[in-house]
Amino acid sequence: MPVSHAPIACTSSHDEPVGLDDIAELYALFAQVADPRCPRGVRHHIATVLTVMVLAVLAGARNFREAGDRAADLPPLLLAGAGARRDPRSGAPLAPSGSTLRRVVEDIDADAADLLVCQWIARRAQPRPDTPGDRDTHPRRGLAMDGKTVRRSGAGDPEGNVKLFSAMLHEQAVVIAQIRVPDATTEVTQVAVLLDPVDLAGTVVTGDAAHTQTETAAYICRREGDYVLTVKGNQPSLLDTIAVKLAATASPRHHLDVEHSRGQVVHRQVWTTDAAGVDFPGAAQVFRIRRDVFNLSGQRTSKEVVHGITSLPEATAEAIGRWVRQHWGVENKIHWVRDVVFAEDHQNAYLGAAAHGMALFRNLAIGLIRLAGHTQIKRTLEHLAADRTRILPLLAASRP
Repeated sequence: MPVSHAPIACTSSHDEPVGLDDIAELYALFAQVADPRCPRGVRHHIATVLTVMVLAVLAGARNFREAGDRAADLPPLLLAGAGARRDPRSGAPLAPSGSTLRRVVEDIDADAADLLVCQWIARRAQPRPDTPGDRDTHPRRGLAMDGKTVRRSGAGDPEGNVKLFSAMLHEQAVVIAQIRVPDATTEVTQVAVLLDPVDLAGTVVTGDAAHTQTETAAYICRREGDYVLTVKGNQPSLLDTIAVKLAATASPRHHLDVEHSRGQVVHRQVWTTDAAGVDFPGAAQVFRIRRDVFNLSGQRTSKEVVHGITSLPEATAEAIGRWVRQHWGVENKIHWVRDVVFAEDHQNAYLGAAAHGMALFRNLAIGLIRLAGHTQIKRTLEHLAADRTRILPLLAASRP
């Protein structure tokens, strides 16, 4: 919904502020994170520090300096809800400083914290009981997995930049799993590590051509999930087999989708046939997708052809095309937002777990905003920054 039409009431039917229960949930969640600091001299509980960090990012903070500024401007109601300690003289709740926020985020076990946060947001992303579903047309949830390198996170060494690997729900566009890829390997070897905490039963996992590996396909099938994977030159034998198979099929199943958008016309065609004779774990169908872009005068400006393979035996050509298209939401709705709205690649976060920790909070903020029904992330952040108490109804609206 447009931000200007979003609900902004801050009280419940009992004239109590809504959303405070959600802040308490965040506090309880972060209380499970091990505090890396020496107990002596600690002024703010780690749960308070991390909860305030969430509120600061929702208020538009893009880095630790801005997080300190946004935290200092949080209303007493929000700080009290986050368990902030009180000034012994005035009794007013005190916000952690920017340096405290930075030190804690740099030193926490980001993988453990990310697991807790992703599991919490995944529970919130469960469909509402009273929400009408589209089970007849799109009965299964999609899960897109993709990696992202955080630039400027390697202390000046591009080879040392932090690599994060995440999984995003197609429909809700929220991240429900994320890990840091060890420096000595790539995301291709980390699929099981990423997806082990996720229930894959009935889930369609999508990935780019790098993840079209026999081990990955076998793992997904073993976990009672299905896959839709594209195939490129990194698997030349499989690619040739799929191309020959489609060419030899007299009448492959076909679907054409035409979209008019931004001054151009896009034709997407999908052809599918069975995967009999294709040596790949769980393979049920192979497909080809052709994307032609035309200008308004009818002249073609680009053409792209992609092949792929899926374990879905009954999926139509239209459904397969939709799975592939929705997969790229992880780039457009998560990675792009973190880069452009939160300036992730422009922050010099190279100490400790800073890069991973900030990505964790950005994913959480994006997820809460989307689950509350908003699609315009930047505009929503501006809306919240103008009045921090608006965070409370947003948190309440993100509940399942």
